[in-house]
Amino acid sequence: MSDVTINQAMLDQFRMLERAGKPGILAQMIGMFVRGSADQIAVLLAAADAGDAEKLRIASHTLKSNAGSFGATELAELCRDIETDARAGRGHLDPDRRARLLALHAATCAALQREIA
Repeated sequence: MSDVTINQAMLDQFRMLERAGKPGILAQMIGMFVRGSADQIAVLLAAADAGDAEKLRIASHTLKSNAGSFGATELAELCRDIETDARAGRGHLDPDRRARLLALHAATCAALQREIA
């Protein structure tokens, strides 16, 4: 997975703040997402490795919400699916879903960083 589409309407909210006198806010927020989402991915994978459906549900919910806030629709949708499965008691990620999550996260972070390059 090399490229994802970012919903520009979500990023425009941060851009409006920049125009309102908060220069650099978009870069700050994207930096926070990139760093924070890496931590959230680690928590999510640890929960999946431990078979802990509740922790997996919470971690995927958090990442889903954060990704959605930054217009990362594909990542948010995948996390929603993981959350739904975890809510149903499935506490593991199959290898294909795990690989997709990691690839999609990396592509999302790269796409967001291009927004501020």
